[in-house]
Amino acid sequence: MDRVGVVILAGGFGTRMGGGKPERLFRGRRLIDPVIDLVNAWHVPAVMCVREPAQVKQKAYQCILDRPDIEGPLAGLLAAFDWACGENLERILTLPCDTPLLPADVLEKLCGASKAGKRPAVAVSNGRRHPVCAVWPAESFGRVEAYAAAGRRSLVGALEACGAVDVEWPEGEPDLFVNINTPDDLARLEN
Repeated sequence: MDRVGVVILAGGFGTRMGGGKPERLFRGRRLIDPVIDLVNAWHVPAVMCVREPAQVKQKAYQCILDRPDIEGPLAGLLAAFDWACGENLERILTLPCDTPLLPADVLEKLCGASKAGKRPAVAVSNGRRHPVCAVWPAESFGRVEAYAAAGRRSLVGALEACGAVDVEWPEGEPDLFVNINTPDDLARLEN
């Protein structure tokens, strides 16, 4: 596999959850822990991207900070690009901290599709695109920087600007890429 790194995006304030999303308990562990376990199994360079260092109490990886001048997940993606360039990585996989059911093959499938198409690859399941679960090749970094410099902020738009390819997973319930945004989401998945 190419020189690939993983960035766990944990910089959101989680206001619909009441704050502190990565630290919320899910099945007796922190919500972020299943994502960390998955990344550990791959043995690749990894960091966590946060807006404030206190967002994650026990840090499994070095924390990098979101770009302060940008809101939302795009701030984390741009910070991830900065980190990837410093590490001489050929591509990065971004994963959200609030997706505890991610499939083990997400890195392999997305990297394969990205490499074959020489463009970003994004996870799709149950008919929905998951823009935070994507592999971004180094060649796309400049295009995303230009997209952000034009005042655009959507990850969906950044993927479209780079001609991203969709990578489908089988339909299922619960969705393997489900993200937890509210206490109700948490309660539904706990069972």
